[in-house]
Amino acid sequence: MTITNVHKSHSRRDIIEIIKLFKLPIEDADDYNKKDLTEKTIEVLNTIDNIIPDKYYYGIEDLTELKEYLIKPNQKKMLSIKDKNEIMLMAKLIIGFCKGGYCVQISYFDTMDDVYVEARRIAQYGQIPSVRRMCQLLNKNPFSNEMVYPVISKKIQRELEIKRLASKKVHKSLHVKHGKILVEFD
Repeated sequence: MTITNVHKSHSRRDIIEIIKLFKLPIEDADDYNKKDLTEKTIEVLNTIDNIIPDKYYYGIEDLTELKEYLIKPNQKKMLSIKDKNEIMLMAKLIIGFCKGGYCVQISYFDTMDDVYVEARRIAQYGQIPSVRRMCQLLNKNPFSNEMVYPVISKKIQRELEIKRLASKKVHKSLHVKHGKILVEFD
């Protein structure tokens, strides 16, 4: 498979990350602008035979999968600002429903089915933190057995795992020392 272009939704930073992660032989990648970097990446991908597989971030096993990933739109950048704001608003309304004791009468929604229809619709945007929180709260609903899980890319899953592990290692504690303190005012 020969690659002719990289989809424009992939940012310069995304391409640099891919170059470093898959150890593509492009020197000083940080010095190139997006156009030159894209051209160099295409040239290298069309000349090399294989890559180092990545199971953690992108889940790409071979060169063909990497080329397909670069040709398709970037999953992180698929939403316009307007769409993202609409999804975040709906997630906040569902979070409000959850915080209100899962009571439909005091929420924006007419029926429980409306809540779950909207939740299933926006669950595919699991890269947005509000959507993940919405799913987490909605799955605690004692009045329904239906579960809604956010769709999260492997890269975001790995980042969340690293954050979770990092927060476990930090031990926050309060140290109180007893004794006399003398405060003087002039």
